[in-house]
Amino acid sequence: MEKKEWRWGRAHTRMALSICVGYLGLDRFYEGQIGLGVLKLVTLGAFGAWWLADAAYYTKLAGKGE
Repeated sequence: MEKKEWRWGRAHTRMALSICVGYLGLDRFYEGQIGLGVLKLVTLGAFGAWWLADAAYYTKLAGKGE
């Protein structure tokens, strides 16, 4: 079995943005989803619930290497 070299990729950037400043919608702006970014910014990540769901989702994707 070949050992894969680990690299920082787009999925890891999304995960870091979501965890650190996701409540401000910056992860959605990064993805090009301006409308959702504004909505997330205005509601402060839907009072934390949306932020937590996105952070978990993007962490899962980063773990898969997507």
